[in-house]
Amino acid sequence: MSLPALFNICLLLFLVMFIFAIFGMSFFMHVKEKNGIDDVYNFQTFGQSMILLFQMSTSAGWDGVLDGIINEVECEKPDVDRGITGNCGSATVGITFLLSYLVISFLIVINMYIAVILENYSQATEDVQEGLTDDDYDMYYEIWQQFDPEGTQYIRYDQLSEFLDVLEPPLQIHKPNKYKIISMDIPICRGDLMYCVDILDALTKDFFARKGNPIEETG
Repeated sequence: MSLPALFNICLLLFLVMFIFAIFGMSFFMHVKEKNGIDDVYNFQTFGQSMILLFQMSTSAGWDGVLDGIINEVECEKPDVDRGITGNCGSATVGITFLLSYLVISFLIVINMYIAVILENYSQATEDVQEGLTDDDYDMYYEIWQQFDPEGTQYIRYDQLSEFLDVLEPPLQIHKPNKYKIISMDIPICRGDLMYCVDILDALTKDFFARKGNPIEETG
């Protein structure tokens, strides 16, 4: 259920990084290597720009990158006459660029990841609370062994009332439960023996019926 939502957020994050990588190459392709800007993390190529932006999307190293792209002093000024592009940054453009990227990528997109995960975790928790868990089935078979120590998978009909009474919630049916047992319509096998799985199946149907989600019989 959460995979489509997470996939959409991944696409959104990639789109944001793609756009800012283009902007980064346009404004900071030739900035001087300093602090967070080096021969690996820079805006000289699209691939390196994406790597740098991905790093900053986790809020790691953004201060070093900012120091590099706003450097206007320790750099070579552009000279059009001599064909020198220069390697200076821009404080105004750099701060605007980095601040907008961090707000969009970290504070919005990353928190959307967390929101989707928490929402689905909450839904899964509610489903477990409303349904039967593996622990409930384990409890059933543990108590069953007390009534069927030889492991025949059958108990007598006259044992059923006591068995249902000693079960733990949510499968437990307290005494007096004679009429409840009759209404559950549990099959009786040879003699007066009742099969383990038939009883569990009837208890499961009764549980969901009490929850308002009755299980319909299938052919």
